[in-house]
Amino acid sequence: MIVSEPRADIAAWVGAKIGVSFEPPYTALAHVYRGRIIAGYVFNVWTAHDIEVSLAADRLSVILMRAAFRYVVEQLGCSRATFRTRADNVQAQKALDRLGARLEGRQRGYFGDCDALLYGILKEDFPYGLNA
Repeated sequence: MIVSEPRADIAAWVGAKIGVSFEPPYTALAHVYRGRIIAGYVFNVWTAHDIEVSLAADRLSVILMRAAFRYVVEQLGCSRATFRTRADNVQAQKALDRLGARLEGRQRGYFGDCDALLYGILKEDFPYGLNA
């Protein structure tokens, strides 16, 4: 089941997985399976054309990915989403590549002990199709 509330719980789960904390305003989506979150997105820093997206997952489903990008494009009206991941998190980088995101840069020391890699995905590059 895909849920958007309780957003504070979703944000806390995602934050604990990736080592950050979120301050409102933000929105969130999660895939809940057998009563527990298995994947979640937190959306913040909306600029009308772009939204920053944080993602954590034990298992990432196509259903949640479609719901997340439908939210970004159809509800927020954004033409792109921005992601950051730790430079030492190869698994996350591979997942972002599969999502259609492109590496756009590096932010030195972003995570304190590690650089961040900055990825972006345009709505036309999302490989799963918004209406599939």
